[in-house]
Amino acid sequence: MGNLSSLPPEYLIVICEFTYAPRGKTKYLPNEVRRFLVGMMQQTGEDRRPGIPEKIAQRFGSEVIVPLYFSLIKYPLKIGRGRLANAAIGAITVYRTSIVDENVFMRLCNAVSEEWQKRFGNIEEIKEFKIVAGYGVNVER
Repeated sequence: MGNLSSLPPEYLIVICEFTYAPRGKTKYLPNEVRRFLVGMMQQTGEDRRPGIPEKIAQRFGSEVIVPLYFSLIKYPLKIGRGRLANAAIGAITVYRTSIVDENVFMRLCNAVSEEWQKRFGNIEEIKEFKIVAGYGVNVER
């Protein structure tokens, strides 16, 4: 793991791909994915449910990941009579980690994957789920 640093990566990037249609059973899938990946900080109202950040904090005893960025991945798809629409085909979330031990970092990755599988593992519209670890790089200008 340690080409750039002897410490574990400072960023954890979660990418998922799914099949989405604005009508039918996948209508709310992008919102459900967002709520779960970003957690309660992006939820309002009384129906707030813990997402990955809260579930991981509970498992590790402290906030070890904080969501920094979330975006739906959109792609123009033909809908109806040739009309194009930017349909959500996935999502990406970047978390900042506060882990300084490589073994604990691997436990974190496994825990994130386990929580994802518990929530979305048996939903056939979810095509792929992957975790990417990253370092910030200072570039001279």
